[in-house]
Amino acid sequence: MAAHMANVLLTSLSEKEGKSLLPWAIEAANEHQLLQSEQNVQDWVSHINTSLGTAKTRLEGLCLLGTVVRQCSAGTFIQHGTTWIRMLTQVLQAYDSPLTLQMASHVLACVVQQAAQYPEVARDVATTNIPALVQCLLGAQDHQWFPSALEALHSCMKNFPGPCGPSKGKIESLVCGLMDTNQPRLSQLLQETCPLLAGCGGGGAGGVKYTEAWTHLCDQVLGSLHQVLDHAYQDIEIGLQTYSAPQVSLRLKTVPESDPARTFVLSTRFHNLCGCLQQLVSQDFPSVVRIPVPDILALLCRALGVNAKMLFGKASMEHVLLTSALPKMHCSALSLLEALIICCRSHLVPHASVISQLLVQTLGWTTSEEGVPGRQKPHSTLRSRAYTVLTVWLNVCGAASGVDSHADVILQHVLKDATPQADTTKLKANRPGSQDQSRRQKKKQRGVDMTDQGLSGHRKVDSQANSDVCSAALEALKTLLEVVGSSLKPSIHKETQEFVIPLLLKIHQNQSDPPIPYSCARCREGLYQLLLAAVLVLHPRWPPPTHCAVKIFSVGQQDYDLQVSSYCREALLTCMSIIHPRAPTLQSPVIISDTPTISKLSTNHMAPSFQMLRTNASETMLKNSSSNGNLFTVPSFKSASQSEGMLKDNPSQSESTARESIRVESSEVPESFSKTLRREEDMAGPSVIHLDGSSSSSEGQSSSEDSVEFLEDVKNSEPDSSTLETREPEDAVSTTGRELATDMPDNEDVVLIQGHTGEGSAEAPAGTTDLSTTAGVKRKHESDGEGEDNDSQNADIQAMLAAFVPDSTPDEN
Repeated sequence: MAAHMANVLLTSLSEKEGKSLLPWAIEAANEHQLLQSEQNVQDWVSHINTSLGTAKTRLEGLCLLGTVVRQCSAGTFIQHGTTWIRMLTQVLQAYDSPLTLQMASHVLACVVQQAAQYPEVARDVATTNIPALVQCLLGAQDHQWFPSALEALHSCMKNFPGPCGPSKGKIESLVCGLMDTNQPRLSQLLQETCPLLAGCGGGGAGGVKYTEAWTHLCDQVLGSLHQVLDHAYQDIEIGLQTYSAPQVSLRLKTVPESDPARTFVLSTRFHNLCGCLQQLVSQDFPSVVRIPVPDILALLCRALGVNAKMLFGKASMEHVLLTSALPKMHCSALSLLEALIICCRSHLVPHASVISQLLVQTLGWTTSEEGVPGRQKPHSTLRSRAYTVLTVWLNVCGAASGVDSHADVILQHVLKDATPQADTTKLKANRPGSQDQSRRQKKKQRGVDMTDQGLSGHRKVDSQANSDVCSAALEALKTLLEVVGSSLKPSIHKETQEFVIPLLLKIHQNQSDPPIPYSCARCREGLYQLLLAAVLVLHPRWPPPTHCAVKIFSVGQQDYDLQVSSYCREALLTCMSIIHPRAPTLQSPVIISDTPTISKLSTNHMAPSFQMLRTNASETMLKNSSSNGNLFTVPSFKSASQSEGMLKDNPSQSESTARESIRVESSEVPESFSKTLRREEDMAGPSVIHLDGSSSSSEGQSSSEDSVEFLEDVKNSEPDSSTLETREPEDAVSTTGRELATDMPDNEDVVLIQGHTGEGSAEAPAGTTDLSTTAGVKRKHESDGEGEDNDSQNADIQAMLAAFVPDSTPDEN
C-alpha cells in the first residue's frame, strides 16, 4: 500500500498541475512516512536528481530532497549522500533566484548534519566537498540569502570542524563584521556560530589546542565587552570601582562618534557579544576548559551597576539615549548570568552573595510608581528577566543561594507586581484660575482624570497587561518558599497567605471578569501553585492554610481554562493525601490495654512472667474464709499508667481507683515454688523491691540482696488449682474486711505479681472471695510482726506466705 501511494503521489507531481500539488504531496509523505523503504524511494531519488539539473524545476527538487533526507534509510543516504552535497554546491555557485539559493542552503545544512553520522560518507565529504563549500558560503555575505548561508556554514563548522580550519580567519572576520546587526535571526545565528571558532582546525594531543583556542576566544569576547562598556559608561563610572579587563579583544568595527548611532551600535554590540559569551559557556566542547567565573561576574557587576536612577536629572543627549538602551543591555547581562548559573551550578556558591545582590538590585531600581490600571508598567521585560534568573538561581543552589537574607525585599517586590491595581477615578471641577496651576501642583493630583471623557467615556484597557512579570514574580515566590521556606520568618508566610487566599476568593467571586492581569491563565495557575507551596512547606512557627486550600482548590476545578482546572485537581488530591494520611501518624496517642486477667497457673516453666513493684498501701489486708480454704486478697492502689508514682510513698493515696482480686487457695499451693521473683522494668536502672518491703536502687549493682529474683518452678497441678477473677469491689469485700481495712497502717508494702497467659479467665469456684485491683495481680505482705490478734486466720496467712517465700522477712516499716 505504501509503495502504491508513493508512486501515485510522484505521478501526480509529474503532471501539469504538479506545482500546486507539491505541498499536499510532501504533507502526505511525511504523515505516512512513505520514503523509509529503499524500494519506494528509488523513483523519488531519480525524480529529484532530474529536477535539480533544470533551473525550472530546481525549487521543486530541493523541496522533495529535504523530505527524502529526513525519511530515507541509512543505505539510501550512504549511496546518494555525497552526490547530493556536490549537486547542492553547484546550485549555490549558480546564479539562481534568492528563494532557490535560500532553500538550497537550508537543505544543505540538513544533508551535512546527516553525513557526519556515517564514517564512509564523512571521510569523502570532509576531504572533497567541505573546503569548497565553505568558500562558497563565505561569498554570500552581501546577498539576500545570507542568513540561510550562515546556517549552512554553522552546520559545516559544527559537524566538520577540522576541514574548516584553513578558513578560520575568514570566518572570524565574517563574525566580527556581524556584531552590529540587529536582525533577530541573523543575530541568533551569529551568537551560535561564534563559539565554534575555537574548534576550527586540529585539536592536538589531548585536545590542548582546543583548550587554548577556547580560552583565547573567551578572553577576546570579555575584552570586547569591557571596551563597549568603556564607551557607554565613560562619563558615569567616575569614582566607582574599576575592573580589570583582558588585554585582547575581537577585531570589531569602529564605533560611530555621534549619537544616536553611537548608542545604538554600542547597545546592539553589547547584546550580541553577551549572546556569544552565553553560547560559549553553554555549548559542549570536545575538551576540558576553565570558565573564568570571577572575570564574568566582574563584567556583570559593571554592566548592572549603572541604572536609570543614576542617569536621572542629567539632560545630556548621551545620557538620555543611554537610559533608553539600559533595559536591553541589562536583559542581555541577566541572560549571561543565567547561562553561567546553569553551567557552573554549585560551583558558584562562593559568589552567592554577589549574585543575589545583583538580582535584588535590578528589582530595586526598576520599581515604578503606581501606573494606570490595565496598562503595561515600565521595565516589565527587565523585571520578568530578573525574576526568571532568580528562580533559576534558587533551583540550582537552594538554601546556599543566599537569597533568604533578601526574602523581605523580594516579597515586597512580588506583592507589588502580583497585586491587581485598584481602579480609582478622580473627578475635579473647573474652577476659575485652575488653568494657572504650576506643574508641581498638577503632579500631586493622582487618579484617572475623567474630565475630558466624562463618566460615560471608555478607557483603553489591556486585559493581559503585566501578565508576564506577574507570572514570573509568582513563580519566584513559590520557588523561594519551596527552597528556604522553613527557615524564613513567620511574617513572610503570614503575608503570603494573606495575599494569595483573599485574591483567589475574589477571582472565584467574579470568574467572568477577573482582575487584571488574572484574566491570563498563567497568572491564575501561578496563584494556585503559590497556595499549594504554602500548604506543603511547613514552618515551625506558622501553620499552613490547609483548610482554606481544600475549598479553594475545589472551586478552582471549575476554572474555564483546562490547564488551570487540571492543576487544581492535582493540588486537591495532594491536600487530601495530607488530611487523610494512608497510615496513622506517629504523633497519635498510643493506647495500651490493661494487663490481661490470668485464669490459671501455667505448667510451663517459661510461660509466667512475674513483676514485683513497691507501692504505698492505703487499705489493709482483708480476712475472709471459705469452705475451700484460706483466701489471701489485697487491694490495688494505682493503675499501670501511674508506675512512676508506685516508686514513692504517698500516705494519702485515694481509694477511688478500680480494683481487682486474686484468690489463691492455700491448700493447693505447690511446695516447690521458686524462691525469687525477677522484676522486669525499663532499661535505665529500675528500683529493686525486697521481699521484706525495703527498697533500693539497682543501678550499677547486681547482687542477690539488691534485686530479688524468682524463677518459678511450678509443678504439675490440677487445672483448677488456682484461679483469678475480677469483680466489682462491692461484691468482693466483706463487711468485716472493710472494718479491718480502716485500722491498718497507710504505708504497707505491696507486692505486684503479673502473669500473662494465652488462655481466658475462668469462673471462680463457689466459696471464694474476690477483691478488684487495677494493674494485674497484687499480693499483700503483712508488714509488722505484732498483728491485730492471734486468731487462726493470721496463722494461716503466715503459713501460706512462708510456702511462697520461705526466706522472706516481714517489713518493719
